[in-house]
Amino acid sequence: MMEGKARVELGNGLVHYMAVADENIRELQAADSPILRVLLQYDAYFRRDLWEHVSPTQAFGLVLFLNAYQMFLGAARMALSGHPAAVFPLVRTALESASYGYLMEQQPALSEVWGNRHRSEADKKACRKAFTFDKAIKGLADKAPDIERLAKEAYEGAIDHGAHPNLKGVFGHVSINDDRSDGMVAVTHTSLYGSDHHETIRGICACLDFGFAIIGIIALSGSTAAGKLQNELQALNDAKETAITTYQSAE
Repeated sequence: MMEGKARVELGNGLVHYMAVADENIRELQAADSPILRVLLQYDAYFRRDLWEHVSPTQAFGLVLFLNAYQMFLGAARMALSGHPAAVFPLVRTALESASYGYLMEQQPALSEVWGNRHRSEADKKACRKAFTFDKAIKGLADKAPDIERLAKEAYEGAIDHGAHPNLKGVFGHVSINDDRSDGMVAVTHTSLYGSDHHETIRGICACLDFGFAIIGIIALSGSTAAGKLQNELQALNDAKETAITTYQSAE
């Protein structure tokens, strides 16, 4: 960039952003892609079948599970709009919410610690100490090591891809053109991608990976994991892997 003041152009604003996002969603729905069908399958499982296997005993735990689902919906909405960078802060929050609910189901006394967070500085410190993601999912290693591993990988991946404003997450959506006739360097930061762009697909696939980890954490919060649940989780994972592989093969 030449010396002097940079010129910043921020597109056409919110109305245009929403119009493009809505158009992406319409195109994805019309295409009826495999990953969209599995995303809808996950949503249906969240809303119905999941609760046949878990009956939370802690009120706060139940609300945290519901919050995880709501954050999942928000992430799916952003992914389908073509804004993958906005997906990862939401799925990370959803994963944390599910894991905290899981921890409360294993250690009911922690419900009070979480509920008292805002009473005092000491309560806030106690809550921060008790509720970390690694502590929350620690017990999963004995119940379902594969889901525990996926949850950890997803959590770290979310941070890398935008849940925190780091170099990889931010500059993954930046392009630089220093071959301009005016001697300037153009730096473009993209928020929305087209419905068939690989970044849009990546955002939807992220929702599937996180969605499976969240479903698994909630489902395994109970004391037992029956064979029916294991079969259902396997079917969800198989559907996800098949859909992702189908897309990768098409590339």
